[in-house]
Amino acid sequence: MRVCVSPWNVQAQFEQDRGLGHRKGTLVVSSRFKKTASVIGGAALIAAFGLSLTTTSGANFSASDAGRIDISTGVLTIDLGDDKGSEDFDLDFTNLKPGDVQHQNFYVTNTGSVPANVKIGWSDGTASTYSVDFTKLKVGVSGYSGLESSTTFSTLGLGQLGAGESRAYRFDVGLDSSAGNEWQGVAVGGKLTVTLEQS
Repeated sequence: MRVCVSPWNVQAQFEQDRGLGHRKGTLVVSSRFKKTASVIGGAALIAAFGLSLTTTSGANFSASDAGRIDISTGVLTIDLGDDKGSEDFDLDFTNLKPGDVQHQNFYVTNTGSVPANVKIGWSDGTASTYSVDFTKLKVGVSGYSGLESSTTFSTLGLGQLGAGESRAYRFDVGLDSSAGNEWQGVAVGGKLTVTLEQS
């Protein structure tokens, strides 16, 4: 007897064994089924031996611990003063005449938490009359510069102040001896700016 089973394309052929009370047969498997059976059989073999198709990670022992980090930034602030006890400084030079040099103190305090370089600058010089020659007006800081024309004096370094440190400086103003009558009764104004820069 020949039996065809669909859809597996499995063919079973049985023959009656003459003289025996049983049948013998052969099982014919198509090529598609052979491939399937091969794959299933291979997987079963791998499972039987406890094998794995995946690769191992190669992990090693490790240990770790954690701490914390705290960060803060410094502060840079400034206080200014003069001999009159002003909160800032207001320097007044009066009754100046040709050949004179006058001096006034000002004080700088680094009220911050980091050291800083001190700088002073003169700007915005004005006069009550436009007929004067500003090169005749001389300015400077004792110990840090000589007297120079107010037209060229811009920024001057005054050293370093540590955190919390104070220092007195002396600002100098002079009128050149060659200044003429056009300088009589003249009022001059300007801005002095003191700066602290982190060092």
